[in-house]
Amino acid sequence: MRECSRRTEVTEHAPRLLHGAPRGPTVPAPDTLAGVKPLLRRLAATCAATVVLSLQAVGVAVADPEIGPFNSEQCRATERTADADVPRAWHLDRLQMEVAWGAATGKGIKVAVIDTGVAAKGTAYFTPDRLTTYDFLGGASEKDKAALGMDCTHGTEVASLIAAGRPDGRDVDTRTNFAGIAPDAQIISYRTLSVSEPQEGEVESLAPTIAAVLDATTRKVRVINLSQSVGPLDPLLDDYGNAVAAALKQGIVVVAAAGNVTEGVQETSYPAAFPGVIAVGSSTPTDGAAKESRPGSYVTVGAPGSDITALLPSRVRDSAGSANQAYTSALVGTSYAAPIVSGVVALMLEIDPTLTPEQVLDRLKATADPPPTAVPDDRLGAGIVNPMRAMTGVMRPQTPEPGADASVAVAPLPTREPPDMQPAMVAVGVGIGALVLAAVGLVAAVTIPAAVRRGNPAD
Repeated sequence: MRECSRRTEVTEHAPRLLHGAPRGPTVPAPDTLAGVKPLLRRLAATCAATVVLSLQAVGVAVADPEIGPFNSEQCRATERTADADVPRAWHLDRLQMEVAWGAATGKGIKVAVIDTGVAAKGTAYFTPDRLTTYDFLGGASEKDKAALGMDCTHGTEVASLIAAGRPDGRDVDTRTNFAGIAPDAQIISYRTLSVSEPQEGEVESLAPTIAAVLDATTRKVRVINLSQSVGPLDPLLDDYGNAVAAALKQGIVVVAAAGNVTEGVQETSYPAAFPGVIAVGSSTPTDGAAKESRPGSYVTVGAPGSDITALLPSRVRDSAGSANQAYTSALVGTSYAAPIVSGVVALMLEIDPTLTPEQVLDRLKATADPPPTAVPDDRLGAGIVNPMRAMTGVMRPQTPEPGADASVAVAPLPTREPPDMQPAMVAVGVGIGALVLAAVGLVAAVTIPAAVRRGNPAD
């Protein structure tokens, strides 16, 4: 058990959600929690025991929490966003996702979101076949009941940045361009943290997060997103590291937020600093490093993490149309940069499912847009993630994007043109042409000698 605080830095003992955005007023949702039946709990315990036995061979410690069902109707909801306030997602324009979605949408890729609960009821962005939710906290607490619902804000924001839907290539809500980076990916959600913004003195255990990593590993997800952090003195840090190492060994890509800072606070952040983990820093609309982003030699790449648009838990009504949807547009922190990279990884794995975690990490670094400072940058690593280059393997340019801001201050949205993706598209065309020529050559090699043999009986 560790003490949490509202401060933005990662404390030495507390598992932390890495956020920073103000929260708007919420509208209570009906509290329909009836409790998990004893039989289901016994079955869940049996399942958890199976997970433990299967992973003890790789040295992963046993975690106590039991897995159970999660009903997102138990989440506290937020009132719909007024038409005039529906935001546009600048990060989708910056990353040229309309181009990237022509190559991949994350279809067939499972991504585990280990966070607070995720609210899927009341939204048209998620369908039941693309979101599976589990609970490692045993359902609603007395505090949740008193608040008329569970806190699902942070997990909903993170999951939506990865995989909010875009059915048939169309915007769900015509008032905004918002969608997840991998809008056809499947989310496996684990509720392991009870609050989005811990109050002073609140305690959260790291054990549920460790148990969720173990469970996600047995379910053969392809990506695990961890938008949370602990410091180097956490007593369960070794168990956490073993669980993450087991996931990596099974070919699962682990993406984590690099961490947030306040003035004068410098501390290594985990799981971002674990070997093999893709640690994500936060960038601004002008491609500079966000001042909130924790510096470190372990930072792999950066991604947009300032003034980010995402979904909030919406009210449950008779229909889950876009008119019901609640949004936020003021999210700040590496907590929101990490799921953007998780979405890009899902796109990469759709195109090439054979990529290993090490290959994914190396390619993200090799294809990132260079930071405005020297490479590696202590906040942005190799630079800002570039989805098209990451998917195609086209190497990054060797100079920063024109007009990039080398400062760490958050700046207003620029009017400059996005990076030129023509080299990546040309590479795709060249690759396809090479495949066609190879196929023609193979056919010729087989058919021409056969024709000669048929034309000369003496052969």
